[in-house]
Amino acid sequence: MKKFNLAVSLLLISMVACGQRGESVNPKKDHQEYQGYTIRLLPAMSGSYGYEIVKDKQLIVLQYRNPFTGSPDGLNRKEDTYKLAQWQIRQLATGKSWGHGMPLAQGKELKLPPALLQKLQMQGSRGPWINQRLSKKVAEELQINNN
Repeated sequence: MKKFNLAVSLLLISMVACGQRGESVNPKKDHQEYQGYTIRLLPAMSGSYGYEIVKDKQLIVLQYRNPFTGSPDGLNRKEDTYKLAQWQIRQLATGKSWGHGMPLAQGKELKLPPALLQKLQMQGSRGPWINQRLSKKVAEELQINNN
């Protein structure tokens, strides 16, 4: 009986700990204008955060995975998510590539229904950046803890 009580207690403690990870995303307040772009936070797995970057109603970046690890869990803090999105916008504004890393998948390479794929297309031949993979050096530069 003691083992059963211990197992139930551990289960309850782990459920509470996982439930406390991050606050939910509120679409009305969790967005930010930055240099003519709109950054919108998105909910990711395990209470973490992703984001999308839009300019003139056109999707530029969609990031719902952790860009440093490729994990389906996004970033743990809203502040870090905004910092990273702002960094990507600055890279776009200066005409630089992301510098390090490769995309996990780009719009044309995903196996999406044609109607959704067409909706995600933007001008140019590359389409929107979806789940871009970035170097951990970027996380260090921006002081983002990605554990």
